[in-house]
Amino acid sequence: MTVKKCISIVFLLAIILSFSACDRNGDEAAYININDSALPGHNISPMPDSGQVEQAVQETAPGIFRQFDNLGFSIEFPPFWEGKYGTEETSFQQDYGTTHLVAIYHLGSTEFGGVLLRLGRAAGEQFTYDNPPLPAGGSIILAQADGYTYFINFPSDVQYNYLEPNSESALEYQKMTDPWPWSGPSHWDFLIDSFRLLD
Repeated sequence: MTVKKCISIVFLLAIILSFSACDRNGDEAAYININDSALPGHNISPMPDSGQVEQAVQETAPGIFRQFDNLGFSIEFPPFWEGKYGTEETSFQQDYGTTHLVAIYHLGSTEFGGVLLRLGRAAGEQFTYDNPPLPAGGSIILAQADGYTYFINFPSDVQYNYLEPNSESALEYQKMTDPWPWSGPSHWDFLIDSFRLLD
């Protein structure tokens, strides 16, 4: 092969490659992994991996609206909980009146309890952070109104497969509860911010 033919083939390949790097409008395709300085005036970034796309969709998707008539409020769960949780209603009598609870549990961890949190309504407005309606675990008081305290209570023990903490169900439970609300901003903020008393 002559030098002239080699140069022609290289030149032809360069032209073909430059056309393949453009979309139908002639703009550089967003999936090309080059740094911004290679094309002045263009802001091109690599395509995110599928995990980043899924997380972004979950963060911007609307929550799962749930209305609890027995508790007197509605709340939204994070969208990625869809199909992964169940509910169980209970109530019990205490000195100050009846406390209504709805346990929200992880479907894949019921063998180990699986409780993610308990939503509750207790009679009375005398409760505080240091004196919550349920003393076990941690509690967040959502509101106090009309003679009731509305709250979230978290389990005080491990509620997933602690024997195999890297199993699919254990990792899913941990994702649904991590980070805990007292360790910084989290999807618990989503839940707390969505709280609404029923009329």
